[in-house]
Amino acid sequence: MGQVAFIVASHGQLAKYALDSAEMVVGKQENCGILTVSMDFTLEDAIKQMEEIFNSLDRSAGTVILVDILGGTPSNVSGRLALTEENVLVVSGLNLPLLVDLLMNRERSLEEIAKSLEETYHNGFTNVTELFKERKDEDECEIL
Repeated sequence: MGQVAFIVASHGQLAKYALDSAEMVVGKQENCGILTVSMDFTLEDAIKQMEEIFNSLDRSAGTVILVDILGGTPSNVSGRLALTEENVLVVSGLNLPLLVDLLMNRERSLEEIAKSLEETYHNGFTNVTELFKERKDEDECEIL
C-alpha cells in the first residue's frame, strides 16, 4: 500500500501555515492539498474547492482530512465527502503535533492512522510551566 493522500482544511491560513511548519519537521510532502476558507466563501464555494482538491489527489491508499474545528465549514464539507466517498477519514482539532503524526505515518491504514492521531491529540496537551518547575533543581533548559 502507498501513502494516504491528505488535505488540511481551516478557516483562514491556518492550514497553509500548519503544513509549512510540519514540512520543516518532516520534509516536503506530495499528494496533499490545502483548503483555506475565507470570509467571502459561500458553502457552495467551499464544497466546490474541496471537491477539486480531493479529485486532484491519488486516493488509492485512502484520504485523511484534518480540519480545524468541528462544526465549521471545513469540517462540514469534509464530512460530506466522508459520506459520499470511500476510504475518507476526517479528524478535527488540527494542530502541529497531529499533522506531524499524520505525515510520519502515511503508509499505515486509515484505522491505524485514526488511532495514532487520537492518541497524539490526547497526549498533546502538556503544562510546560509545571514540567519546568518540577525540574528546576536539575539545571536544565530542556524537558526531552
